[in-house]
Amino acid sequence: MNVFSREKILWYLIEIIIFLSCVITIIIYYITFETTITTGSCCPPVSQRQNSIPVHYVTGTHYEVGYSVGRTFGSMIKEYIRLYEPLQSEFLPMYAQPEGRQIYEESLKSTQKFFPQYVIELQGVADGAGVPFHELFLMALDDTLPKNLNASSKDKGPVGCTSLMINQQNAQLLGHTEDAMSETVNNFYIVAAHVVPGESELGGVFPAREEKFEALAYAGHLPGYASGHNHYGLVFSINTIFVSKPLRGKIPREFITRAVLATRANLGDILDVLTNEGVGTADGFNMNFAFLHVPNESRVFHTVEVTPKADSDRSEVYLADFNMGSNSIHTNRLLHLKYPELNEAAYGSSMARESRYKQITANKTAANLQDMLDVLGNRDDDPWPIFSDKADARVSTINLGVFDFNKKTWTLWTNDPIDSPPVLQLPLTFTDLIGPTSSDIGINRIEVIETIYPDK
Repeated sequence: MNVFSREKILWYLIEIIIFLSCVITIIIYYITFETTITTGSCCPPVSQRQNSIPVHYVTGTHYEVGYSVGRTFGSMIKEYIRLYEPLQSEFLPMYAQPEGRQIYEESLKSTQKFFPQYVIELQGVADGAGVPFHELFLMALDDTLPKNLNASSKDKGPVGCTSLMINQQNAQLLGHTEDAMSETVNNFYIVAAHVVPGESELGGVFPAREEKFEALAYAGHLPGYASGHNHYGLVFSINTIFVSKPLRGKIPREFITRAVLATRANLGDILDVLTNEGVGTADGFNMNFAFLHVPNESRVFHTVEVTPKADSDRSEVYLADFNMGSNSIHTNRLLHLKYPELNEAAYGSSMARESRYKQITANKTAANLQDMLDVLGNRDDDPWPIFSDKADARVSTINLGVFDFNKKTWTLWTNDPIDSPPVLQLPLTFTDLIGPTSSDIGINRIEVIETIYPDK
């Protein structure tokens, strides 16, 4: 019988320990490697609110412009559709109901009659992104579906925006916070487009025309229902008005404000689009605007409230003017027109923001850019600050833009301007969008360009 010596046993034990150590080391390595790959722990975490504003330059027909936007931002659009809670929990289930589908078809038919070019443009976005058209149109239709089905819809929270106009001797500014549900953070872009309508895009009540504009757009939405400017010198912002009874069979406001991007810089053309004689808006909104190509001393700022008009084939419109020496703020409630509004968080938030503005300017008239940023970047009120950027907020300020009429610039922030620098500045003179127009007039004289399809 062989008996192992003490030295040999010790040697075997050492070999076993070395072997087990190697095995354990290999196991730990692979566990660490897999964790690094799957969690990305090798890199610092990305901030929820990114310092990024994509700008998409594109030229083409309405369909080509829409398709290019959809193709470029397809992943963003798909993510936004997946995350947008009202669409998933309310609009799509209601669309599946016979009456819900009928309400959808009524609005689509009216929109196709009046603005076929913009329906085609939205179809291009859907095709480019590879998403169903009806999902994008439902987002544009918004509360019209649940309110006309008499369905109880969830309060979205203090959704809305704040527009501040400063018309003073040394500063003429239009500032606008874009406030939306938290899933919209990072899910927006600017469309800088030169649109030349194709033959198949003609024939609407609102004539298709050559367009050149830059405007902010939520993912999957048409540009225009936020803020923007066009080559005629129109500069504007839009605020949602939450009416309690949107009208079925009317045109979603997003298509009307898209048409605003095509208007000339005169009140008549703009009011014609907003009044929308023949159909009218389905829902409420407010537009704040001024014209770039006028002498500073004669520049007038305007605010227009637009609501549905019951038993009428037009929108109800109210215009207010603000001359030199006047400032004005508009949030998400009616100040002039009388139409039933939802008594929800957006209304309470509007009251709070207006009250904070009055407190800030009680002893000092806002008269320059810093004054504007002090107002629009204010976070003093909880739960309804003017600039909302808390990580757990249901509604967030996704963007702040300031149009400077004297410097002819559009400056944009994604974070609070009080403690963050801007991310982007675009010229209002379109020197960054150099495609020629049909008249071949030089880029510095764009204010006198005629359209390809002038109104009859």
